[in-house]
Formats: sequence, C-alpha cells, structure tokens
Amino acid sequence: MAGTHFKGPLYYGPSKKYAYREGFAMASCAEQVVFFDDFNRVVTTNVPSGWAAAIIDTGATVTQLATDNYPGGVLNFASDGTTEGASIYLPKQIQLSGKRFMMEVRVWSEDADDTDVQFGLSNLTATSNPEDLWTTTDTDVIAFGVLDGSAVTTMLVDKNNGGTSAVTGSISLSDGTWHTLAILVEGNETDANMTVRGYVDGELSLKWTGATTVPGDLVLAPFIGARTGGDAAHNVYFDYVRFAVER
Repeated sequence: MAGTHFKGPLYYGPSKKYAYREGFAMASCAEQVVFFDDFNRVVTTNVPSGWAAAIIDTGATVTQLATDNYPGGVLNFASDGTTEGASIYLPKQIQLSGKRFMMEVRVWSEDADDTDVQFGLSNLTATSNPEDLWTTTDTDVIAFGVLDGSAVTTMLVDKNNGGTSAVTGSISLSDGTWHTLAILVEGNETDANMTVRGYVDGELSLKWTGATTVPGDLVLAPFIGARTGGDAAHNVYFDYVRFAVER
C-alpha cells in the first residue's frame, strides 16, 4: 500500500495455539536471524537449493512434489527398502548459549511408529549413516521427532560424546496426518540451566531443564532427516522448515 512502511522487524505476538513462536521475528533483522524454506523449488541430485547432503543411503531419495494435494511443494524422503533414509543440513552456524532459539517443521509420516523423523541441530561429524546425526554418541546434537518403534515424540541430546540422552514426550504422531513439530530453546549463560522444549501441533510434549548434555556452547548446523523402519519402506514428507535465533 502506498505510503505504508515498517519501522522495525515484525514479530509473532502472543498466541494460545503456538505460544513458542511469541517474540520471534518473521524475517531476519538486527535482533534475530530467521530462515524459512517452503520447498517450492525443484530438487536436483537429492538436495534442495541452499541445502547440503549429510548422507543419503543407497536406495533412498529426497525429491520435491508439487501437486494440487501439496500446494507450494513438499520434500519427500523415500526409500526402496527398510532402514534406509537421508539427512540434509543447512550450511549455517548456530550457537545457543545465552540465546533463544526456535525451529519448526511440518511433517507427514506414512507409518509414524516405523520411521525415524528427526530435525534440530548437529555438528555433522557422524556421517556413516543418516541416523548418525541423531542417534549416536559421535555427534553433538539437539534433535526432536520420532524413532522407529514408537510414534511418541522424543528429544535427543548429546554433548562432547558424553552419551546420547533421551527424554520421551507425552504426545504421539498419527499415521498419514500433517503435524507441526517445534523445538524451543531458552538460552542461559550456563548450559546446565538451559531449558529445551518439544511441541506437537502447538502442544507441549516435553520439557528438559538443567541438562548438562545440551551442547549450547558449541557451533551446530540445522538439519532434517528421515529413515524408514525395519518393517517396510515408508514415505515421509516435510512441508516447510523454519528457524529463528537471537543474535
């Protein structure tokens, strides 16, 4: 509109449904770094534009779909067999100590208790298998989602190869249903006092406070990943990925 301008960054205001978004900017500004990908561009060689491949199993693919059923495009993680998948990451650096951080994805799983669906922050050092980014002690990680064998959401963290710790949430994912998952980190000057929360469709699934295994003082990269379970090959779709972190 002519004559209209903004004097400062736009922030999410109070919201009863998605309270974790409050105070985070909608676009990068002097106070925060913001990233959003709607996956509406063609994916080549299994990697969306702007992303890099951590590792992709033989037989697994990452492709973009854009049909009437998926307006704007979605990213499809698929495989031709069991225990196969892919992880992709953003070549960006995030350090959490003393800062607020929010990462959010919208996902759909064909079989929620027979797939891994994970997203979060990793140091990307474990790349022998896609799941190394969230299940092994070879990487510093904060990840949220579901693991093969249970549709209940779980938070995974590890710092300095101390041994992956897990907190099980109270909310499960449903098969063939779109869900909005989110991680909220409320930074503190000491990692031991850092609070990490996991949300499903705006509802709190778990809270982790005082976790010395949270790698808040380390430089990490945002990632998303999915792997089919041991029973059959299943599809996982990511509709979008968004994160915001204080400078």
